[in-house]
Amino acid sequence: MKKTVLLLFLTVLSACITLGCSDGSKKHIIVQEKNELNTDGYRQASDTPENADDSDAGNGQLSDSSSSDNGSGHLSDSGSSDSIHKNALARRLQVPESNTFFKEFPESHLQLSCRAKIELTDTDHVSVYKVRQKPFDQAWIDWVTHVFFGDLPVYDSNKYRQPTKEWAREKLQRLKAFQAEGNTDPYGHIAAMRESGSRNPEGIYNLEKDIEQWEAIYSNAPETVEKVEVSPGFNVSESAENADGNQYFSGIVEMDGDVFDYYFKKSGPIDMEIRILRDSGEDPDHTWFGYDWYPVDLPAYSVSRNGYVPSLERAEQIAGISPSAAAEMCDRYMEKLGLSDFSAKHIEHSLSYCQPEDMQAERIFIDAGYRVVYTRDIQGFPVTYEISPGGAYAAGTYDLSNAWCFETVEFYVNQNGLQKAMLRNLYEIEELMYDNIELMAFPEIMDIFGQTMPIRFSESSGKYTIDRITLGYARIYDPGMDSTLGLLVPVWDFFGKHVDNYKDGETSILDIPTQSFLTINAADGTVINRNYGY
Repeated sequence: MKKTVLLLFLTVLSACITLGCSDGSKKHIIVQEKNELNTDGYRQASDTPENADDSDAGNGQLSDSSSSDNGSGHLSDSGSSDSIHKNALARRLQVPESNTFFKEFPESHLQLSCRAKIELTDTDHVSVYKVRQKPFDQAWIDWVTHVFFGDLPVYDSNKYRQPTKEWAREKLQRLKAFQAEGNTDPYGHIAAMRESGSRNPEGIYNLEKDIEQWEAIYSNAPETVEKVEVSPGFNVSESAENADGNQYFSGIVEMDGDVFDYYFKKSGPIDMEIRILRDSGEDPDHTWFGYDWYPVDLPAYSVSRNGYVPSLERAEQIAGISPSAAAEMCDRYMEKLGLSDFSAKHIEHSLSYCQPEDMQAERIFIDAGYRVVYTRDIQGFPVTYEISPGGAYAAGTYDLSNAWCFETVEFYVNQNGLQKAMLRNLYEIEELMYDNIELMAFPEIMDIFGQTMPIRFSESSGKYTIDRITLGYARIYDPGMDSTLGLLVPVWDFFGKHVDNYKDGETSILDIPTQSFLTINAADGTVINRNYGY
């Protein structure tokens, strides 16, 4: 018992130090140079014990040692079904089917409640792996190019995108004809925004500005489209490296009657980013737009406060396929890429918009589909998908040279096929460090969670409701080392929503199903900051 109390104290103390550095705190993390990964918190388990019989499962309690606890906290086990009893890992860690509790922290005006489903894989052991950044070399670039584009030529993007004189001349003739007619909304953008209830419909388009822009384009335009073939890679003329030393490539591929942007880069904490995007079209009337796809289910990625957003039912109709069909389409790309140890972890609606040059103007809705996000599975144990890209640097360090973003793979698809693909920061499994490690019992994890949450959100108020608790892998690394090497370790993540009522009557709701409020190392109970990756 004394050992558990001491561990809890040290863990919460660690959380105070680590979490105090985020969310605007002026405290600093001191990073020391190291020569090897820290694996002190992991130890090989002996024969997997049955740590508790069925009657003990789910009896974990939130500790009442918190100075802000007013005694109203309570915890109840909602019961363990036969399915959870058949899960070897759940029995070993004393994990209930679900978890329910409520606790108030008057000093911080914070409420914490949980009515959560608990998700964990049925396995009898959990391992720790050493991982390394996958080399972003020419062989991998060539393979990705082949998977998505076959033997089709790739053209230099800058030259291909430049309008020809004929194109620019025709465009100017049309624009000046509209001007002579007094038609300041020739494409109906202003009318569409007015109909959608926009507060500033005229901000979407300016005819005079459009004419000025195309006159400048005409003066520099070539006679014909310049289709200059290039070999995708980091050694292509001026596309290879910018002034900051970051490497990138930008190309164009004509495929399936459309134009695809093909872009990849290495930049600071992003050791690999590959983006493939089906273009919005070659119509000169659309060249003043920036075009991209956005998740529609996440408030943090809201495409516009006033722009048109179709209902989910309408978005499904436009997408033209089911979520399962979208995943099957993406699975085929993953198989071709050789990423067979990945599986789809998150599927959500997505929308494509054009963004006018005036960033204050509303975006114009173009299309709808699904976003399918993949993470890998190792011996059947999943890497948890969490929205944070990682790669942030601690306050006071201002050094991105050792920052390292998380691995993710995502696709945007609809009935017309692939619309966008993103591959970021892929890993390679280098070494099995521990085949079967000891893990803390779930009641101990919940004690840490109950004491750490009011520290993590000490400057917040309102109600945090946890509706999903997961056990899966997360990649961590040591910021004192070369960031090309890290560990995949088991972690508990707590997902839910935050509701805060302000004095003026306004209510703030943060409800992002893939944002973890807290990540706890399942082996040693330390708190991991997802923004940093350690």
